[in-house]
Amino acid sequence: MRLLVRILSFCFIALLTFVGGAELVFQRGKAGKDPALLQVAQKLNPLVSEYFYEDYRLTGDIKALRRAIQLEPTKPAYHMYYGLALLKQSPRTRYGDREAVTEICKAARLKPYSKQYQDACTQYGKAILIYPQL
Repeated sequence: MRLLVRILSFCFIALLTFVGGAELVFQRGKAGKDPALLQVAQKLNPLVSEYFYEDYRLTGDIKALRRAIQLEPTKPAYHMYYGLALLKQSPRTRYGDREAVTEICKAARLKPYSKQYQDACTQYGKAILIYPQL
């Protein structure tokens, strides 16, 4: 029984070390705007959505933003940035535009008290309906 408690204690300490190390690396990467450090933090602790979100902000890698949404689907800013990133892609497609508006409106639903999010949903929704060939 004592051996089991010691093994579990060691595993818990190792886990805390990895989590703390990931956070330190993340903070350095964010402050120094170093995407390589952010990716190290992601590998050390792949369950923190903010690590992937900051990676997207520095590199523009839309896959990192998708991963952040998978980890924390109720974060409205992630959906808003994802929708806007889809609208910036080239070439634009009708499907991509619809997905973008869906994401922007999802952000508005997740943050219903934000006039900015509500207006973005309304304006982008109208623009896509008016100009379906984009």
